[in-house]
Amino acid sequence: MKNIFYITLMLSIFGCLKMDDLPFLGEKITEYKFEDYEGDQEIDLPSSYRIPDSNINLISLTSKLPNENSGETIYAVYIGNMNTISTDTVIVYCHGQSKHMDAYWNRAKLLANTGSKNRYGVLMMDYRGYGLSTGKSTEASLYRDVEVCLDWLNGKGVASQRVVMYGFSLGTIPAIDLSAFYGTASPNKLILEAPLASAENLTEESLLIDVSPTFFTSLEFDNVEKIKSVSQPLMWIHGTIDDYLSISNGEVIYERHGGSYKEAHRISGANHGDVPKIMGFLDYGEKVLKFITK
Repeated sequence: MKNIFYITLMLSIFGCLKMDDLPFLGEKITEYKFEDYEGDQEIDLPSSYRIPDSNINLISLTSKLPNENSGETIYAVYIGNMNTISTDTVIVYCHGQSKHMDAYWNRAKLLANTGSKNRYGVLMMDYRGYGLSTGKSTEASLYRDVEVCLDWLNGKGVASQRVVMYGFSLGTIPAIDLSAFYGTASPNKLILEAPLASAENLTEESLLIDVSPTFFTSLEFDNVEKIKSVSQPLMWIHGTIDDYLSISNGEVIYERHGGSYKEAHRISGANHGDVPKIMGFLDYGEKVLKFITK
Protein backbone atom coordinates (compact mmCIF):
# COMPACT_ATOMS: atom_id res chain seq x y z
CA MET A 1 0.00 0.00 0.00
CA LYS A 2 2.81 2.37 0.70
CA ASN A 3 4.04 1.78 -2.86
CA ILE A 4 0.94 3.59 -4.07
CA PHE A 5 1.98 6.60 -2.02
CA TYR A 6 5.50 6.45 -3.46
CA ILE A 7 4.22 6.32 -7.03
CA THR A 8 1.84 9.22 -6.51
CA LEU A 9 4.58 11.14 -4.77
CA MET A 10 6.93 10.67 -7.72
CA LEU A 11 4.24 11.79 -10.12
CA SER A 12 3.79 14.86 -7.98
CA ILE A 13 7.52 15.55 -8.05
CA PHE A 14 7.91 15.26 -11.81
CA GLY A 15 4.59 16.91 -12.56
CA CYS A 16 5.07 19.70 -10.01
CA LEU A 17 1.68 18.84 -8.53
CA LYS A 18 0.33 19.07 -5.00
CA MET A 19 -0.68 15.86 -3.27
CA ASP A 20 -3.66 17.34 -1.43
CA ASP A 21 -6.14 15.05 -3.20
CA LEU A 22 -4.25 11.84 -2.44
CA PRO A 23 -5.86 11.06 0.94
CA PHE A 24 -9.36 11.60 -0.46
CA LEU A 25 -9.53 9.26 -3.44
CA GLY A 26 -12.77 7.70 -2.26
CA GLU A 27 -14.43 4.86 -4.12
CA LYS A 28 -17.97 5.57 -5.35
CA ILE A 29 -20.80 3.01 -5.46
CA THR A 30 -24.42 2.94 -6.68
CA GLU A 31 -25.98 1.36 -3.57
CA TYR A 32 -25.10 0.04 -0.13
CA LYS A 33 -25.43 -3.71 0.31
CA PHE A 34 -24.02 -4.24 3.82
CA GLU A 35 -24.75 -7.91 4.66
CA ASP A 36 -25.11 -8.72 0.96
CA TYR A 37 -21.82 -7.07 -0.04
CA GLU A 38 -19.53 -9.50 -1.87
CA GLY A 39 -16.57 -7.22 -2.58
CA ASP A 40 -13.19 -7.17 -0.89
CA GLN A 41 -13.09 -6.65 2.87
CA GLU A 42 -10.14 -6.51 5.22
CA ILE A 43 -11.46 -9.31 7.42
CA ASP A 44 -13.86 -12.22 7.05
CA LEU A 45 -16.24 -12.89 9.93
CA PRO A 46 -18.22 -15.99 10.89
CA SER A 47 -21.97 -15.90 10.28
CA SER A 48 -22.53 -15.50 14.02
CA TYR A 49 -21.55 -11.83 13.66
CA ARG A 50 -24.38 -11.14 11.21
CA ILE A 51 -26.43 -8.01 11.92
CA PRO A 52 -30.23 -8.42 11.75
CA ASP A 53 -31.95 -6.25 9.16
CA SER A 54 -33.88 -4.46 11.92
CA ASN A 55 -30.58 -3.16 13.32
CA ILE A 56 -29.27 -1.74 10.02
CA ASN A 57 -30.31 1.90 9.73
CA LEU A 58 -29.09 3.92 6.73
CA ILE A 59 -29.01 7.66 7.41
CA SER A 60 -28.46 10.69 5.19
CA LEU A 61 -27.22 13.94 6.70
CA THR A 62 -26.33 17.37 5.36
CA SER A 63 -22.74 18.46 5.95
CA LYS A 64 -22.26 22.17 5.32
CA LEU A 65 -19.05 24.18 5.62
CA PRO A 66 -19.20 27.92 6.43
CA ASN A 67 -18.40 28.90 2.84
CA GLU A 68 -21.02 26.59 1.28
CA ASN A 69 -24.56 27.51 0.29
CA SER A 70 -26.22 24.11 0.52
CA GLY A 71 -23.59 21.62 1.67
CA GLU A 72 -23.27 17.96 0.69
CA THR A 73 -25.16 14.77 1.52
CA ILE A 74 -23.32 12.43 3.86
CA TYR A 75 -24.43 8.84 4.27
CA ALA A 76 -24.00 6.98 7.52
CA VAL A 77 -25.22 3.72 8.99
CA TYR A 78 -26.30 3.09 12.55
CA ILE A 79 -26.02 -0.50 13.70
CA GLY A 80 -28.34 -0.96 16.61
CA ASN A 81 -31.89 -0.64 17.89
CA MET A 82 -33.17 2.87 17.17
CA ASN A 83 -35.74 2.47 19.95
CA THR A 84 -33.00 2.20 22.58
CA ILE A 85 -30.32 4.43 21.06
CA SER A 86 -30.69 7.10 23.74
CA THR A 87 -29.65 4.63 26.43
CA ASP A 88 -27.07 2.61 24.49
CA THR A 89 -23.29 2.97 24.38
CA VAL A 90 -22.31 3.94 20.84
CA ILE A 91 -18.98 3.44 19.07
CA VAL A 92 -18.41 6.02 16.32
CA TYR A 93 -16.23 4.28 13.72
CA CYS A 94 -14.26 6.53 11.34
CA HIS A 95 -12.98 4.27 8.57
CA GLY A 96 -9.81 4.45 6.51
CA GLN A 97 -8.81 5.72 3.10
CA SER A 98 -10.22 5.01 -0.37
CA LYS A 99 -12.97 2.48 0.45
CA HIS A 100 -16.58 2.91 1.60
CA MET A 101 -18.90 1.60 4.32
CA ASP A 102 -19.60 -1.72 2.58
CA ALA A 103 -15.88 -2.50 2.50
CA TYR A 104 -15.60 -1.68 6.22
CA TRP A 105 -18.86 -3.37 7.14
CA ASN A 106 -17.20 -6.33 8.87
CA ARG A 107 -15.12 -3.94 10.97
CA ALA A 108 -18.30 -2.26 12.21
CA LYS A 109 -19.97 -5.64 12.82
CA LEU A 110 -17.01 -6.77 14.90
CA LEU A 111 -17.38 -3.71 17.13
CA ALA A 112 -21.17 -4.07 17.39
CA ASN A 113 -20.72 -7.63 18.68
CA THR A 114 -17.89 -6.84 21.10
CA GLY A 115 -18.51 -8.72 24.32
CA SER A 116 -21.81 -10.26 23.24
CA LYS A 117 -24.27 -10.33 20.36
CA ASN A 118 -25.39 -6.82 19.33
CA ARG A 119 -23.97 -5.34 22.54
CA TYR A 120 -23.00 -1.90 21.23
CA GLY A 121 -24.44 0.59 18.83
CA VAL A 122 -22.05 1.53 16.02
CA LEU A 123 -22.25 4.66 13.88
CA MET A 124 -20.13 4.62 10.72
CA MET A 125 -20.07 7.23 7.96
CA ASP A 126 -18.81 7.78 4.42
CA TYR A 127 -16.95 11.06 4.01
CA ARG A 128 -17.62 13.27 1.00
CA GLY A 129 -16.77 11.49 -2.23
CA TYR A 130 -16.90 8.04 -0.59
CA GLY A 131 -19.67 5.54 -1.25
CA LEU A 132 -22.87 7.48 -1.96
CA SER A 133 -21.79 10.63 -0.15
CA THR A 134 -21.71 13.60 -2.51
CA GLY A 135 -19.03 16.22 -3.06
CA LYS A 136 -15.28 16.08 -2.71
CA SER A 137 -13.39 15.72 0.55
CA THR A 138 -10.93 18.24 1.92
CA GLU A 139 -9.25 18.44 5.27
CA ALA A 140 -11.93 20.86 6.52
CA SER A 141 -14.82 18.75 5.22
CA LEU A 142 -13.40 15.60 6.82
CA TYR A 143 -13.80 17.16 10.25
CA ARG A 144 -17.24 18.56 9.43
CA ASP A 145 -18.58 15.30 8.00
CA VAL A 146 -17.85 13.43 11.22
CA GLU A 147 -19.03 16.35 13.33
CA VAL A 148 -22.53 16.24 11.81
CA CYS A 149 -22.67 12.55 12.73
CA LEU A 150 -21.90 13.42 16.35
CA ASP A 151 -24.56 16.13 16.12
CA TRP A 152 -27.02 13.46 14.96
CA LEU A 153 -26.19 11.29 17.98
CA ASN A 154 -26.70 14.24 20.29
CA GLY A 155 -30.04 14.89 18.66
CA LYS A 156 -31.04 11.31 19.43
CA GLY A 157 -30.33 11.88 23.10
CA VAL A 158 -27.06 9.95 23.28
CA ALA A 159 -25.03 11.39 26.15
CA SER A 160 -21.37 12.06 25.41
CA GLN A 161 -20.42 9.84 28.38
CA ARG A 162 -21.63 6.88 26.33
CA VAL A 163 -19.87 7.74 23.07
CA VAL A 164 -16.60 6.02 22.17
CA MET A 165 -14.68 7.39 19.17
CA TYR A 166 -12.75 4.85 17.09
CA GLY A 167 -10.49 6.05 14.29
CA PHE A 168 -8.63 3.80 11.86
CA SER A 169 -5.86 5.14 9.59
CA LEU A 170 -7.33 8.20 7.80
CA GLY A 171 -10.19 8.07 10.28
CA THR A 172 -7.83 8.87 13.16
CA ILE A 173 -7.61 12.42 11.82
CA PRO A 174 -11.23 13.46 12.54
CA ALA A 175 -11.34 11.15 15.57
CA ILE A 176 -8.52 13.04 17.30
CA ASP A 177 -9.73 16.47 16.20
CA LEU A 178 -13.28 15.99 17.48
CA SER A 179 -12.15 14.29 20.68
CA ALA A 180 -10.03 17.36 21.36
CA PHE A 181 -12.27 20.18 20.14
CA TYR A 182 -15.93 19.08 19.84
CA GLY A 183 -16.66 20.79 23.15
CA THR A 184 -18.77 19.70 26.11
CA ALA A 185 -20.27 16.87 24.05
CA SER A 186 -16.90 15.38 23.10
CA PRO A 187 -16.69 11.55 23.04
CA ASN A 188 -15.88 9.92 26.36
CA LYS A 189 -13.09 7.63 25.14
CA LEU A 190 -10.80 7.41 22.11
CA ILE A 191 -9.48 4.33 20.28
CA LEU A 192 -6.84 4.87 17.59
CA GLU A 193 -5.72 2.12 15.25
CA ALA A 194 -2.73 2.82 12.99
CA PRO A 195 -2.82 6.61 13.42
CA LEU A 196 -1.01 9.14 11.26
CA ALA A 197 1.23 11.60 13.12
CA SER A 198 0.90 14.40 10.53
CA ALA A 199 0.88 14.99 6.79
CA GLU A 200 4.39 16.41 7.12
CA ASN A 201 5.59 13.28 8.90
CA LEU A 202 4.18 10.96 6.24
CA THR A 203 5.76 13.01 3.46
CA GLU A 204 9.13 13.17 5.18
CA GLU A 205 9.13 9.37 5.70
CA SER A 206 8.48 8.81 2.01
CA LEU A 207 10.67 11.43 0.35
CA LEU A 208 13.88 10.24 -1.26
CA ILE A 209 15.19 13.75 -1.80
CA ASP A 210 15.85 16.66 0.54
CA VAL A 211 12.83 18.87 -0.20
CA SER A 212 10.44 20.53 2.24
CA PRO A 213 7.16 18.58 2.56
CA THR A 214 5.24 21.83 2.07
CA PHE A 215 6.38 21.73 -1.56
CA PHE A 216 4.04 18.80 -2.14
CA THR A 217 1.09 19.41 0.18
CA SER A 218 -0.72 22.11 2.13
CA LEU A 219 -2.46 19.51 4.29
CA GLU A 220 -1.66 19.45 7.99
CA PHE A 221 -3.44 16.54 9.68
CA ASP A 222 -1.46 17.53 12.77
CA ASN A 223 -2.51 14.67 15.02
CA VAL A 224 0.73 14.80 16.96
CA GLU A 225 -0.07 18.34 18.13
CA LYS A 226 -3.83 17.86 18.60
CA ILE A 227 -3.43 14.73 20.72
CA LYS A 228 -1.97 16.98 23.43
CA SER A 229 -5.47 18.45 23.81
CA VAL A 230 -7.13 15.05 24.18
CA SER A 231 -7.82 14.38 27.87
CA GLN A 232 -10.04 11.35 27.36
CA PRO A 233 -8.68 7.85 28.01
CA LEU A 234 -6.76 6.57 24.98
CA MET A 235 -6.38 3.07 23.57
CA TRP A 236 -3.73 2.88 20.85
CA ILE A 237 -3.38 -0.17 18.58
CA HIS A 238 -0.74 -0.54 15.87
CA GLY A 239 0.83 -3.36 13.88
CA THR A 240 4.58 -3.67 14.30
CA ILE A 241 5.15 -4.24 10.56
CA ASP A 242 2.70 -1.65 9.27
CA ASP A 243 4.18 -0.66 5.90
CA TYR A 244 1.69 2.15 5.18
CA LEU A 245 1.72 4.13 8.42
CA SER A 246 4.75 2.94 10.35
CA ILE A 247 4.39 2.32 14.04
CA SER A 248 6.61 5.35 14.70
CA ASN A 249 3.55 7.50 13.87
CA GLY A 250 1.58 5.87 16.66
CA GLU A 251 4.47 5.96 19.12
CA VAL A 252 4.74 9.74 19.02
CA ILE A 253 0.96 10.19 19.31
CA TYR A 254 0.83 7.83 22.28
CA GLU A 255 3.73 9.64 23.94
CA ARG A 256 2.10 13.07 23.61
CA HIS A 257 -1.43 12.15 24.67
CA GLY A 258 -2.68 14.81 27.07
CA GLY A 259 -4.83 12.61 29.30
CA SER A 260 -4.09 10.73 32.51
CA TYR A 261 -4.90 7.24 31.21
CA LYS A 262 -3.64 5.50 28.10
CA GLU A 263 -2.85 1.98 26.99
CA ALA A 264 -0.74 0.71 24.09
CA HIS A 265 -1.18 -2.48 22.07
CA ARG A 266 1.69 -3.13 19.68
CA ILE A 267 0.56 -6.12 17.64
CA SER A 268 3.49 -8.26 16.58
CA GLY A 269 3.36 -9.31 12.93
CA ALA A 270 0.37 -7.14 12.06
CA ASN A 271 0.36 -4.93 8.97
CA HIS A 272 -1.96 -2.07 8.06
CA GLY A 273 -5.58 -3.18 8.42
CA ASP A 274 -5.13 -6.74 9.68
CA VAL A 275 -4.80 -6.04 13.41
CA PRO A 276 -8.07 -7.81 14.42
CA LYS A 277 -7.18 -10.83 12.30
CA ILE A 278 -3.64 -11.14 13.70
CA MET A 279 -4.82 -10.59 17.28
CA GLY A 280 -7.72 -12.99 16.84
CA PHE A 281 -11.27 -11.68 16.95
CA LEU A 282 -11.91 -12.83 20.52
CA ASP A 283 -8.71 -11.29 21.91
CA TYR A 284 -9.32 -8.08 19.96
CA GLY A 285 -12.88 -7.91 21.25
CA GLU A 286 -11.85 -8.60 24.84
CA LYS A 287 -9.30 -5.80 24.83
CA VAL A 288 -11.72 -3.31 23.26
CA LEU A 289 -14.43 -4.36 25.74
CA LYS A 290 -12.11 -4.01 28.71
CA PHE A 291 -11.15 -0.50 27.61
CA ILE A 292 -14.72 0.64 26.99
CA THR A 293 -15.99 -0.69 30.31
CA LYS A 294 -12.99 0.43 32.37
